[in-house]
Amino acid sequence: MNARTFSFLAVAAVSFTLAGCVKETQELAQEVGLVPSTCGSDGARLQATVDGGSYCANAQVIATGGDGSAFVTGFDYTGSSIILQFDTLGVGTHAITEAANAVVYMQAGASFVVGPDQTGTLTITEHNPDTRRLKATFQTTLLNAMNGQTKTVQGEVDVIYTEQQ
Repeated sequence: MNARTFSFLAVAAVSFTLAGCVKETQELAQEVGLVPSTCGSDGARLQATVDGGSYCANAQVIATGGDGSAFVTGFDYTGSSIILQFDTLGVGTHAITEAANAVVYMQAGASFVVGPDQTGTLTITEHNPDTRRLKATFQTTLLNAMNGQTKTVQGEVDVIYTEQQ
């Protein structure tokens, strides 16, 4: 085995070991109470299922709104994010299309957006403008325009948004 092959194998082994440690570290942090074992909390939650896998914005949730619209952005511990644009805050079911109520999913530098042939639904179940509480569910299929790959995303949001000035 030459030095180059050995170096590659050593780097690969270390990478796989560290990747395994991340999950173990997160599980340990949840067990001792440093990190919650549930996804977010009331008023600060964005969770979804992306192609059958669980997504939780457990690192940060940012919500801003005003003039009848809102943006919610959530980041998980790996840096993946989901961004939701609410073009209306009216309770009810609204279409997600390329032009309305945008959804973006970003993972490992790849962006997935609502494409021309993708649609979905955004159902706002609660909006209280006095407390700025917004609850909704969403489902759509997203497209990576660079490689044509799609991802199905369905999830829920429960946030208290900051009012934009």
